[in-house]
Amino acid sequence: MSARREFQKHSLLVVGPLMFLLGVFFCAQLSWAREFSWGNAEIRSNTQYKLQWSDSPNGDLLSDDSNDQDLIEVLGVDMSHSNTGVTFSFLGKYQKDLDGTAFGSIFQDYVDVSSDQRQRLDAFYAYFEKKDVLEGIDLRLGRQYAYSAETVHFDGIYVRGTAVGRDWLDFEVFGGAIVQLYSDLNKDGVGGINLAFRPNRDLTLHLESVFYQKTSTEGRILWRPMEDLKVRARWALIDEHNRDWNIDLVGTCPKTNTTIGINVYKRFKVKREDDFIYDYTFSVSDNLAQDIKRLYLAREIGYIDYTISLSQPIPRQEGLTAFVRLTARRLSHESQEDLYNTNFYRWTLGFSMEDWWLFKGTKLTLGYSKWYEDRDEFYEAESSSVYGDLSQEITEKMTLGAGFYYKTEDVNSLIEGEAAQQYYGLCRYKLAPEKWAELKYEYERDDYYREFGVSGINALTATINFSW
Repeated sequence: MSARREFQKHSLLVVGPLMFLLGVFFCAQLSWAREFSWGNAEIRSNTQYKLQWSDSPNGDLLSDDSNDQDLIEVLGVDMSHSNTGVTFSFLGKYQKDLDGTAFGSIFQDYVDVSSDQRQRLDAFYAYFEKKDVLEGIDLRLGRQYAYSAETVHFDGIYVRGTAVGRDWLDFEVFGGAIVQLYSDLNKDGVGGINLAFRPNRDLTLHLESVFYQKTSTEGRILWRPMEDLKVRARWALIDEHNRDWNIDLVGTCPKTNTTIGINVYKRFKVKREDDFIYDYTFSVSDNLAQDIKRLYLAREIGYIDYTISLSQPIPRQEGLTAFVRLTARRLSHESQEDLYNTNFYRWTLGFSMEDWWLFKGTKLTLGYSKWYEDRDEFYEAESSSVYGDLSQEITEKMTLGAGFYYKTEDVNSLIEGEAAQQYYGLCRYKLAPEKWAELKYEYERDDYYREFGVSGINALTATINFSW
């Protein structure tokens, strides 16, 4: 590595944290709001400086880079015009690789290959909205998301309202060109319709459809048959073929405050490799790549999951709650089990604590999980994991936090001794209402990293968050 390159790397190690401290000082002075000629404006900003490093990589064909520095800015703007009732909303993300990640580096990501400048600017949404264009009808125009049988990201028009004289019927209609931030595929048209029926205050029926290269349809029911019991049911199809369905029951016992949840989820076998929008993002047309699979969905076969969960506040110990959850999966066709599809059982137990006993301003969660795969003798595996998260308010302005996740796993004869460890610690300081600064350290270790010639990866992230 050249002396100039070495100087640039080490000087950035100093300049990055210095810029963060200057930003904290500047942010602390911002306690004002402005009136814009177009109308009132609210601005939200989240700025991150992230430094990652590891031991020196020793894998074949790998870069010798052992650290990486990135800048990430997320900016949101909401403006309104009181005279017309028109609002404008924007959310965008800018990412910049500060030190030029080399090809083959373990820290290389999609930002590094997006452009020669190793930077990206993505607009998640930018739209105008006018409420009551007609009585009870709202109109939105621009880049936006629609939540229907699919989550749709598009450039176009969205109309929402209540049917005239029908308070029990709401509708949403949207359409435009699909947005694909991370690919260059054709901007195909997309559209959809959402209907919501409310026969009474305790029952809501949803019927939603999205029209893309396939038609996705979903029906949902939200029902409260009793004061302490909720029922949710959902059924989804693609081109009239069953996709999946699930039923949720959540009830609370008033005398003991015990909450019990029961969930049944059925996944049908994928009819073809492309399974709607997200898989189309990675579709290929050239013969050389025809064998590339489309995400994980291409590998899934039919199965059914059963889950029961219980949460119990501990009597006479205010703020202390214990929880347990058990899940079992059964394949529709056990003869089709492989590395990605299996019968399994998993149970989790733990507790959470808030402001318990002498500990004020405390939030603590501890849990333990056990996983058992019910396979043939060549694939059988067991895994256990333990995790915890703790945050403690030291003063009205300062909060400390820490957490960990540790997993041991013996998957099968092909992957031995796979394990994962994650640890973090943070310090957050409240500068003013809606303004805070945070410094967070993270460490991640996994046998997977051995393929890249390192044992683990460290990360230090400095964040400034404010709005005005």
